[in-house]
Amino acid sequence: MISEGGSMMKQLFALFLLLFVFSVYADPAAASAGSRPDPEVLKTVRKVFPGWKQNSAGRCAVSRSNGLWAWKVILERAVDPSIKSSYAVNGKGYIIIVMVPDIGVDPGKDFIRIFDWRTPGSDLHQETVFLGRGHGYYWYMKSDVARLEYFHRIMRLTDGVNIDKMMADALNVKDYKMFSSRTAAEYFRNKGPHVIPLILRSMKVWQQEEKELPVQHLVALKLTGSETAGAELMKIAASSDLALAHQALELLVEEPWLGTDSFYRRALPMPEYTGRIIRIFLHRNKADMILPRLKALFKAPKTIKQYSEVLAALRKLEKKARKDQPDVPEFVTCNDIMILMIRIGDTPDTLKYVPVEAGGSAGTPTKLAEEERRRIEPHLEMLRKSKDHEAVFAGAIALATFSPPEAVASKEYSSRVRRVGMEILRMLPSEFVFAGLDMLTRSLTLPREQSLLRMVRKEYGRR
Repeated sequence: MISEGGSMMKQLFALFLLLFVFSVYADPAAASAGSRPDPEVLKTVRKVFPGWKQNSAGRCAVSRSNGLWAWKVILERAVDPSIKSSYAVNGKGYIIIVMVPDIGVDPGKDFIRIFDWRTPGSDLHQETVFLGRGHGYYWYMKSDVARLEYFHRIMRLTDGVNIDKMMADALNVKDYKMFSSRTAAEYFRNKGPHVIPLILRSMKVWQQEEKELPVQHLVALKLTGSETAGAELMKIAASSDLALAHQALELLVEEPWLGTDSFYRRALPMPEYTGRIIRIFLHRNKADMILPRLKALFKAPKTIKQYSEVLAALRKLEKKARKDQPDVPEFVTCNDIMILMIRIGDTPDTLKYVPVEAGGSAGTPTKLAEEERRRIEPHLEMLRKSKDHEAVFAGAIALATFSPPEAVASKEYSSRVRRVGMEILRMLPSEFVFAGLDMLTRSLTLPREQSLLRMVRKEYGRR
């Protein structure tokens, strides 16, 4: 009897061991039939990605020694057929989401390695991360950074990946049309100063590894909207790397204006930025701070555009002091003349005017010229009567040197505008015109503008 009892005990023990091993390694679907995520949570997941359809969903083969199980959902969406990429092998994009019940047992940081995250190639860089906890689950996900951040935000997950750091690292990613990098830059909009160190660290890595300017990092700094970002951009604008410095300055002169008054005052003489910096001081009601510099620039402008911008600012300040309308009427008139001179085919994206009086689809050149003259004559008369010779001169020079690329305006249109500019110059006293031309000859720095000015001077001398 004793031997029979001992044999029975051995059989029971062997059966116990078999059941234990089965519980650890068996297929979870068989071991825990009926266990699946809350249907409402799964419904929420589908709502987060409405344009995607479910490829598959089911229990994962996970070790059950700690009582955990996982549910894996694969979503798919067709890639736009116009995107010719060798990466989207089967023309589809994929998102993988793994849910583990939050039952008080931490799966651990290495838990993510258990799952099969393989998908066909993608046009976009993808990350596989532990997104966080929420809705009664631990969430693991593989997707591009835009959808990872979106899912994390919409689901209000906590204790997962550092999204700020993930996005800062994504600034360095090169994928389809720099999607990840552009998404990351936009992510930092209004994030404040606490993300600045992450962006700067990412930018340093980029500069060590890439030849291109870290434009996306500078944009990310700008979008934070913080004074700290402004300080960093001003440092970069003072860099010995002129291309990098100009990129930073370009961002600083666009809204929101993060630079200091002293910084903008120092940058005012740079002709590429003069007009926008003037606007900043006018907006801040601090134009008096730059008035002496404006007067100096007016006497020695570096470009024709800067000459016009500075004169316009000086006139606005004068008119503001008298509480008059701040626009410079002579400039408005010159602009109106240019618009009224546009004919069919002169510009690619402007209103095409065909005078009825000209007849036909476009009219004969003679009739078009007559109609054009009739339209601009009242504006020319206004310039003849103007007492502000400096404003008339500046407007006339802008027209007389008008020479944009043919993609912007036709050669014929540019030629007609230049002729009218010369006509306006001849309305002014010759000694005044020659004095203005002499001043511009001494101060202009761009070879192309110097050449145009010589052309104007030569043509004006034939009066």
